[in-house]
Amino acid sequence: MTIKKFTKKEVEKLKDLTDYERVKNMTEEEIRENAKSDPDAPLQSETDLENFKPARRRGKNAKNNES
Repeated sequence: MTIKKFTKKEVEKLKDLTDYERVKNMTEEEIRENAKSDPDAPLQSETDLENFKPARRRGKNAKNNES
């Protein structure tokens, strides 16, 4: 598998293909069923979700990085 890297400017130029109206009208069950069929987006268990921690900010504008 090849990994393609993009700069921030390149990402900003990409066309957004998300169908927001479709997403807005989906039920939780439909969202879960779609996620189950997507190998790139594995579902997390309730335990996984409880163990998530906020991401740390990086770079020169990062504040409060000491945890």
